[in-house]
Amino acid sequence: MDRIRFIGRGKVLVGLVFMVALAGAGCSSNSSTPSGSPQGGGGSNTIEQGPGGQLVFSPATISVKAGATLTIKNVGSVAHTFTVTGQGIDITNDTGQTHQVTISLPAGTYPFVCRFHESSGMKGTLTVTG
Repeated sequence: MDRIRFIGRGKVLVGLVFMVALAGAGCSSNSSTPSGSPQGGGGSNTIEQGPGGQLVFSPATISVKAGATLTIKNVGSVAHTFTVTGQGIDITNDTGQTHQVTISLPAGTYPFVCRFHESSGMKGTLTVTG
């Protein structure tokens, strides 16, 4: 029973550290590294859909460790999907909606698209590391 309580506290601690890191990133000034940067490690795992009213993902390239959670946030004015074709990842976000997706894929590189706007170039690349 003590082991179960310890594991639960560890998850809470990791969550708190992550929240503090996000808060710090939000307060930083003019960073040259966008949210969700491909470096893995320091950036947040957030992808925005439709920033500036454009049919794009920002960032369009992101690297995460296997098992990481991505936050997919629609900041645009129309609905979008975040779809990793053939991998069981296909969410739809209405305007202003946010979903979280756990990336349980093997290490590798995966294209992602918005099914609604793929023909307009709304595509990106997800790299999963071990």
